[in-house]
Amino acid sequence: MSQGTPSNFPNGFRNGVVIRGVPLSVTNPGKVFWVNGSSVLAPGAVGGSNGNDGTYQRPFATIDYAVGKCTASRGDIIMVMPGHSEDISGAGSLTLDVAGVAVIGLGTGSLRPDLNYSDTAGTVEVDAADVTLYNITLTADVSAVVVGINVDAAGCTIDSCEFGLNASGDDFITGIDVDAVDGFVFTNNVWRAENNIAGAAEAIRLDTATNYRIEGNRILGEFSDGCIVSEGAAGSLGIIANNLLYNQDTAGGETIDLNVADTGICANNLMGTLFTTAPETAFDPGSMLCAENYMANAVDESAALVPTTVST
Repeated sequence: MSQGTPSNFPNGFRNGVVIRGVPLSVTNPGKVFWVNGSSVLAPGAVGGSNGNDGTYQRPFATIDYAVGKCTASRGDIIMVMPGHSEDISGAGSLTLDVAGVAVIGLGTGSLRPDLNYSDTAGTVEVDAADVTLYNITLTADVSAVVVGINVDAAGCTIDSCEFGLNASGDDFITGIDVDAVDGFVFTNNVWRAENNIAGAAEAIRLDTATNYRIEGNRILGEFSDGCIVSEGAAGSLGIIANNLLYNQDTAGGETIDLNVADTGICANNLMGTLFTTAPETAFDPGSMLCAENYMANAVDESAALVPTTVST
């Protein structure tokens, strides 16, 4: 095979293919656009520019521009190169407003593409249905970013992403705000927001969310309200399962606080908090069916089984 010639597997992959942890669909009907704002280029490639055509060797400079080149519901994919960084400095700096688009980050560790929040008003807006974010880091670079991601459309999936901060005192007040949408999925993500000065309120805020699934995540930080919180009106048919949740707040921060009585299933979560109250007080599953949830805190440092029935 000559240099620069792509490999080919003519009969496809029966069960799909994963390359360096990134699942690639071999039957995708949409277009693939490339984004690279870093100085590291593929052989023969030019630097990212929104004047390019968005191919592998002539990538766009920003994800937001690439979204504008996508066609709704075609299944378009935006591949973001390792080392790419994009400034989130205002409301809607990145607006995902084309249905069915997947934004896939390449790279591992510190080489993953990063969305850097440089202003408190910076947000990522999810305004179209069935949008996916995969393998992206989102970093607060300033104190008290109001909302990291506004989810205002159904079917949003955030998978294998990492939320963090650049320095002590940087934080998201509300990390993800899920407001009156169906089918939100948050899986396999990591949240690091320890030692905040301003103090985050919550990693995930749910308001009238339905059919949501929050599963397999690690959320560790200092949250004045809780790691996962429901406010406004109750949601329904939610699943919160198999998460590791830790809240460093000592004054009142809970782990899961669904006090507006969301319904669904809450199971197999391992939780810890520095909130100095009885362990069950730092866990409010609303009206969810509960099983095998464990809590440890400053009052009881040994993991204790917390409510196994519907909260009343």
